[in-house]
Amino acid sequence: MKKEEKLTVYLGGNSSFFSTAGPAMYQHSLIEQADGRNVAEALSDTYWAKISYEQLLAWNPEYIILAANAAYSVDSVLADEQLADCRAVKNGCVYQIPGDIEAWDSPVPGSVLGSLWLASILHPEACPADLYQQAVTAFYEEFYGFTPEL
Repeated sequence: MKKEEKLTVYLGGNSSFFSTAGPAMYQHSLIEQADGRNVAEALSDTYWAKISYEQLLAWNPEYIILAANAAYSVDSVLADEQLADCRAVKNGCVYQIPGDIEAWDSPVPGSVLGSLWLASILHPEACPADLYQQAVTAFYEEFYGFTPEL
């Protein structure tokens, strides 16, 4: 896909929804590996960047992704009246990265599964949920010797 055709993604940080990863952060590569475009790609901060409602609404992402260990919930984002005009909220495209075993949005060996999970959200026709689930099972069985409950 061309850059301008990629689905746009906003990734909210762990401690604050209005904290996001710019291009210097690992989480930016997670979005790119899933063939998405990070709406915060132009930020110059090297760590979690603070943004405002206005900035998020100006970006108007197609998908909002919450960090695995977010201190807020998908429901709280969907219920936020100030976000009602955001495309992702309008379309119910707000998701949280799985983190039951480990936080896949951190630079850990299992983080490749975070990109695969996000690809299954952004491109279910190319990366169906059963393919993602098979990969998770195979990864943890091979490298850690247990079968995860999905």
